[in-house]
Amino acid sequence: MAHIVCITSGLTSMFNASLALVKQLERAGHQITYASPADLKALVTAQDIAYVQLDPSVIQLDEPPMGWWEKVRRLRSRQQQAVEALGVQNFVQTMQGLAPDLLLIHNEMHPHIMAAVTAQFPVALLCTFLSVWRRPNLPPIHTHIIPGEGWRGQWYGIQWTWLRYSWRKWKEFQRDRAQRVGLDRISVLRCYARQIGHSFRARFGFTQWLVPYPHGPLPILCLNALEIDFPHNPHPLMHYVGPMVCADRQEPQVDHNTYKTLEKLFENRRSSGRTLIYRGCSTFVRGDQQRLKKIMEAVANCPEWDLVLGLGGQLTPEQLGPLPPNVYAFGWAPQLQILQQADCAVVDAGSSAIRECIYTGVPMLVYSRGRDDQNGNQARVVYHGLGIAGDRVQASAAQIRTHIQTLLTDRSYQTRVNQMRDCFQRYAHENRAVQIVDALLNCPEKRPTKALMKMSPAVIETAHAKGGTQ
Repeated sequence: MAHIVCITSGLTSMFNASLALVKQLERAGHQITYASPADLKALVTAQDIAYVQLDPSVIQLDEPPMGWWEKVRRLRSRQQQAVEALGVQNFVQTMQGLAPDLLLIHNEMHPHIMAAVTAQFPVALLCTFLSVWRRPNLPPIHTHIIPGEGWRGQWYGIQWTWLRYSWRKWKEFQRDRAQRVGLDRISVLRCYARQIGHSFRARFGFTQWLVPYPHGPLPILCLNALEIDFPHNPHPLMHYVGPMVCADRQEPQVDHNTYKTLEKLFENRRSSGRTLIYRGCSTFVRGDQQRLKKIMEAVANCPEWDLVLGLGGQLTPEQLGPLPPNVYAFGWAPQLQILQQADCAVVDAGSSAIRECIYTGVPMLVYSRGRDDQNGNQARVVYHGLGIAGDRVQASAAQIRTHIQTLLTDRSYQTRVNQMRDCFQRYAHENRAVQIVDALLNCPEKRPTKALMKMSPAVIETAHAKGGTQ
């Protein structure tokens, strides 16, 4: 079988999803090596997967204070320092030593992708965003727009939104380039591309959502299900391999006492029939203490409910002040284990949290923080009837309590979550991820794009025939 190297940046959501993917590939008989510029050795080797540590990578280098003219005068040396900080000087040599049949690389690791393509390794990209390419009737994923709703949901409203987004991203780039004088992200990537002879073009939303995205012809493996997106005809390069959830992942940050407390709580729930609500916080962005306190207040007035708060390592329970008797807060919490016991969940609209709620059959109350794809994820949850969208700014404790009560009593939410979970399970039963990766490997010319494009019609037809929840 083939030797596949999976490379990610260490971002928690991508790491967990990619770990589920490589374990599927390993069970299919492939040899797997995992590599990252972040220190993931303990987490990866705990899963009995070979690991290679890459050089640390810094996308935007911090500089000591200096005047504008000094920055211009030292532009070349400053850019060279920024290129060296990307951590890709030894990357090609390391990959040559591994002799992979295929590289699977996180699609936001631009320097590593460019280096791999220039060295002529076979490459496919990994993505957790549901939608990347601009498609008919598909709004940018950072918006709340639902196709067919209001003027923004009509074709002309969607096209206007794409144009507005492209213009905004272009202006942001110009501002960043002026402020950082050659050390903005795109300028540094362009500098590196010139050095290795790679063609680089930063597109501003005219064809895709991610900016920059200089990897046009490479196939993308979306680690999610097509059915949870809005109905559309996917781009030929975008392939949905199924929602990747690593059910047996290690949680080294969670201490032993947390597990003991949770087990007592779960046992009490089983014996008394109490309701369990989970509120998970991002591991990437610090949770809002005031809004967490509103959720605590909402649950405190319902003594038959228990609330578990997983603070994502960004807050400590002590920072929340005194807790009501039916509220349990943990700096780190085993999210999947809690969701398997929960009746509903309150989440921030990250794709990972939504994916795991569906995987465990849990309806959601979603509060988008407006970061990256969260608004679009929230809109898709509402469209498919998988949960309720709350107003993050205006939500009161009473409104939160009402929303939770609705999720607990209106069985339509549970029914639709179960239907979407059935869609999720079909990907695993059909070994969709293994089939697509095998198509890459079986292509005689080792050209992933051709292999996947041959497979696209069947994948698309299957997804639309089996459908979502509407």
